[in-house]
Amino acid sequence: MSELHAIEEVILQYFKGLHQGDASLLRQVFLPAAVICGYYEGELVNVELPGYLHILRNMSAPERIGEEFDMSLTAIDLIGNTASVRTRYLFEALNYVDHLSLVKINGEWKIVSKVFHHD
Repeated sequence: MSELHAIEEVILQYFKGLHQGDASLLRQVFLPAAVICGYYEGELVNVELPGYLHILRNMSAPERIGEEFDMSLTAIDLIGNTASVRTRYLFEALNYVDHLSLVKINGEWKIVSKVFHHD
């Protein structure tokens, strides 16, 4: 499997986890100490993975509220064992853009940080 394909698979799992509200899927693709930062409805969110999963558990997953799967990977910049990925998706009627940083650790790609924006 090519590195680009491996990264795409990680992002697909990330999208499935978001869409379904499945914290276990998300835990698999993030480094446990990953940092998530951005503004949600004007309030700064700056948490590590456990805090992020807690926030998501209190939100309505798109699948549960009947939102279509509207998530796409828009860019990958791969350099050695690091990658920068940009995604866009619909979540609770908000359009998000994520900038995800990934690192290949012990042969597996993991998301180590997420910076997000929504309209």
